[in-house]
Amino acid sequence: MKFLLVLTICFFTTLSGNSQNYKFGKVSKEELEEKADPLYPDADASVLYREYKTHFEYTQGEGFTIYTQVFERIKIYNPEGFDWGSVVVKTYNHNKAREEFGSLKGTTYNLVKGSIEKEKLKSNGVFEARLNNYYINNTFTMPNLKPGSVIEYEYKISSPFNDIENIDLQYTIPIRKEVVEVRVPEYYVYNNFSNPQAAVSYNYEKDTKEIEVAIRSRSGLGSANHNSVFDNAPGNSGGMFKYKENIYMLDEENIPPLKKESLVDNLSNYRAKSIWELALIKNPNGIPKSYSTTWEDVTKSIYENDDFVNQIKRKGYFEEDMATAISGLDDPLEKMAAIFHFVKTKVKWNDYLGYFPENGVKKAYSEGLGNSADINLMLVSMLQSANLNANPVLVSTRSNGIPLFPTRYGFNYVIASVEFNNQLYLMDATAPFSGINMLPERAMNWQGRLIRPDGTSQGVGLYPGFPSKEQTYVQAEIVDGVIEAKVRQRKGDHFARAYREKFVNSSIESQMSNLNPDNEAVNISDLEVKDLESLSQNVNLSYSASALAIIEEINGELYLSPMLFFGEKENPFKADTRDYPIFFGYPFSNKYNINIKIPEGYKVTSVPEGIKANLSNNMGSYTYLAKEVGGMIQLSVELEINAPIILSQDYQFLKAMFTQIIEKEKEKVVLTKA
Repeated sequence: MKFLLVLTICFFTTLSGNSQNYKFGKVSKEELEEKADPLYPDADASVLYREYKTHFEYTQGEGFTIYTQVFERIKIYNPEGFDWGSVVVKTYNHNKAREEFGSLKGTTYNLVKGSIEKEKLKSNGVFEARLNNYYINNTFTMPNLKPGSVIEYEYKISSPFNDIENIDLQYTIPIRKEVVEVRVPEYYVYNNFSNPQAAVSYNYEKDTKEIEVAIRSRSGLGSANHNSVFDNAPGNSGGMFKYKENIYMLDEENIPPLKKESLVDNLSNYRAKSIWELALIKNPNGIPKSYSTTWEDVTKSIYENDDFVNQIKRKGYFEEDMATAISGLDDPLEKMAAIFHFVKTKVKWNDYLGYFPENGVKKAYSEGLGNSADINLMLVSMLQSANLNANPVLVSTRSNGIPLFPTRYGFNYVIASVEFNNQLYLMDATAPFSGINMLPERAMNWQGRLIRPDGTSQGVGLYPGFPSKEQTYVQAEIVDGVIEAKVRQRKGDHFARAYREKFVNSSIESQMSNLNPDNEAVNISDLEVKDLESLSQNVNLSYSASALAIIEEINGELYLSPMLFFGEKENPFKADTRDYPIFFGYPFSNKYNINIKIPEGYKVTSVPEGIKANLSNNMGSYTYLAKEVGGMIQLSVELEINAPIILSQDYQFLKAMFTQIIEKEKEKVVLTKA
C-alpha cells in the first residue's frame, strides 16, 4: 500500500513574512536573473506563483453562476521549458448552456541589458478549437519566449453548471507557491477528495462568511434555471436575502514536481489534485435534492438519455446492407466478426471522443463519418439486429485518466460488447486495425462499464486476457569478420496492430529505418512485409542484416554475443524507487531463436550459461538458453510479461530481472581456432 504524506498548512489571508510581490505585472529583476530552481535545479521551468479561486455569484432569474479565476507566473529556464508557454483550457457546453472563457491577459518578461522588457499576449496568439459537441479547447501561446523568460497570465471561466472542476495541485515542474480558494453557498454540498493515487495530498482550511443578496419582488423574476435556489425561498418577495458561504482554503509552498517515469499509462492519474463531487442541493424551501451517485446511477442516467438509447434503437437505415454483409453466415461469432468488419469499413472515425453521438447514427452511416459514439452505438444496434446479446460499454480513455469516483465525467468514450456462451467480446470500430478483444491503445484503460437495457451494469476489464506474441528467427554466419544474417519476424495481435497503425502507409525505406534506428553498425536490406493489411493474419517481415562491429578479436579468439544486435541495450528501470505502477499496456511474449554457423577453423570454447528468471504470481519470466549443436550456436530467448500492469511494490523485483537481462545479453560466446 502507498502511504500518503498529508500536509496541513495554516492559511493566512496575507502573505506573512514574504516580500515577494504576486500581483499581476509585478515581476522582479531577481526572478528574471534566476538561473535554476533552488530546490529542483534540473527543472526546465518553475511555477513561481499559482492562484486558483472559485466562487458562486447569484443572479435573480438566472440562478448561481460559478466563476473561476486562474493566475500563474512561470519561470522558463531553458528551451525545453517553452512548452509551458502554450496553455490549453477546456470548457464545456450542453444544449444552450455553455461555459465561457474570457478576461484573458498575459505578458512575457525578459531581461535585456539589465532592463525588463515586456511583451503582451496578442489576440492572434489565442485560438479556439472544438473537440466535440460538448468540449472546446481554448489555447493561447505566450510571445517572445527565451531561456530566462518569466511569463504570467490570468483568465476567468464562468459556468452555469453545478460542477466544480477538479483542481490540479501538482505539475511536472515545481510550484513554489500555490493559493487555492473555493467559496460555496450553504445550499450546495460537495464531497471533496484527494487523489488516492498521488504520493502527496493537502488538506483545506475551512471558514464561513455571511453573504447578502438583493432580491426583487417575484413579479420581476423572469425565467429561472436549474441553479435558481432562491426563487422559491419562503417569504421571498423582495429585499435582502442572507446565506452562509463555506470557504475552503489552501496556501502551500514548495510543491514537488510530479516525477516523470517510463512506462506510465497517464501521469495525471498520479498527480495531487482536489476532486469535487456534488452531493446535495438544499433549497431554501427545505426540500433537498441528492446528487450523490453510484456507478449504477451514472450508467443508468447515461443509458436512459435520449441521445444515447434512441441511437441504439434506430435500425431501419442499415438492415438491407447488413443482411448482405452476413449473408450465408449461421454461426453467431462469424456474424459478429462480419458486422464488426462492415462497420469499420463503412464509417470512418472523425477523431472526436464521446459517449453521446455527434451527428447521429443515421447521418454518420450515410456520410461515412462520425465520432466514437456514432460508430460504436451503430455497431451495438447492428449486433442486436443480428440477434446477438450486444450492449454498449462506457470507457474512460487513457488520456482521460482513471475515474476514481462515480461521475458521468469519468467516462468519455463508448465501445461495443457481445456476450455469448459465457464469454465477453469487446469491439471498437473506430480503429481500422483493432480486432475482437483487441482494443486500440486509447481504450485499454483499466475497467469499462457494460450497460444492459434494464439499467443494470457491471465493470469489465479492458485489457486482453491473452499475450500478444512477437517471434524472431535468425540464421547467421560469420563471413570475413562480418555477421551476415537472414531474419524472419512474426508480429501477432497487438504487435501487428501497432505495426499496421504506424506503417500501413509508409515506404519500405521508412520501415527499414525503424528496424534498426540507433545502430549505425548494422545494415538492413531486402525487407519484405507480408499481410500488412490482412487483419486475420500476423504481420510477417523478412530481411537481410549485416553487422561489422559486434565481433571482437582478442589474441586470435573471437568474442560474440549470440543475441547479435537484438539484445536489450538499456534497462528502462534506472530509479532506485518507483512511485507509480509499471504499465506495459498488454500481456506479451518476445521470443528469439538465433542460429549462428560456426566458421570453419574455429571451435566453441565457452557459451553463456542458461538462466530462468521468474516474477512472483506468474507476472512474468525470462528464459535464456545457449548451446552448441552440430556446428551451430543455438540461442533461445523469451521474455514474457503476463500482467499488463505491475504494481510499484513489485518494482524492485522487476528492475532486478531487467538488470539480469541486460547483463546476460551482453555475455559472449568465445571461439578459438581449432
